[in-house]
Amino acid sequence: MNMNDLCNGNRVKASDSVNWLLSNGISSITTEEYAAILGIPTTQLPQRMAALKHRKEIVSPAQGLWIPIPPEYMSWGAPPAMEYIDALMCYLHAAYYVGWLSAAAWYGAAYHAPQVFQVATSRAIRGREVGRTRFQFYSRNHIQQLTLQKVETKSGSAYVSNRETTLMDIANDIGIVGGIDNAVNLIIELSEDANLNMEALTRLSAMYPVTASRRLGYLLECYTDVDAEELHTDCRKREAATSLLDPQGGRITAINKRWKLGINREVSPDL
Repeated sequence: MNMNDLCNGNRVKASDSVNWLLSNGISSITTEEYAAILGIPTTQLPQRMAALKHRKEIVSPAQGLWIPIPPEYMSWGAPPAMEYIDALMCYLHAAYYVGWLSAAAWYGAAYHAPQVFQVATSRAIRGREVGRTRFQFYSRNHIQQLTLQKVETKSGSAYVSNRETTLMDIANDIGIVGGIDNAVNLIIELSEDANLNMEALTRLSAMYPVTASRRLGYLLECYTDVDAEELHTDCRKREAATSLLDPQGGRITAINKRWKLGINREVSPDL
């Protein structure tokens, strides 16, 4: 981004800068770029930004990165997280995808509106609050090998786990999605899509512990009309001790031999 070209060599006043950024379609900007359009040293930028931050015209989700806030989101203290997550992750040099509850919400499957924005990242990144959004970041392996969906946003695009990856993540990370009952609700809703590809899901399951595949297959058969036979066949090829339905549950009261799953919790979906 050549800021000098954009502003035709004319310096922009700090007080006018947010309107200038938005009118030029700039949804994120670094400290160095911002200082260039104001014609000031980078060391002076934080002082110039203080009033804009106080008026909730701009926000900094990471040191050195600035996000102008459109007028309709000033009361939020930041644009929706989906609008700048790609810029934030690119700035932090991390591969990523929006996942778990946040991906489910994108597909219209959040039974309860998520209170956090959950992101898988290729390296450890600390959580943070930006405006009214609380970010949770989870380090994940194989991000670039998983099946993701590039979704369009008002300011650009973002990567979201596709429906099959979201299902596997939910089954694998029961604690992240609020417990087994909420996981079942999400699985039921996500599996209602006619385009759910069980062949693709079965291939994807090789990147996850067999426990996730067993848990998902069992829940799909118990609570949906999805044919999970292909997933079951794959699970039988993977040798492992009996898995638990609920990693946070209590004593095993029964064994589901088909899925080699210890039933240690009575599941109570709300749907």
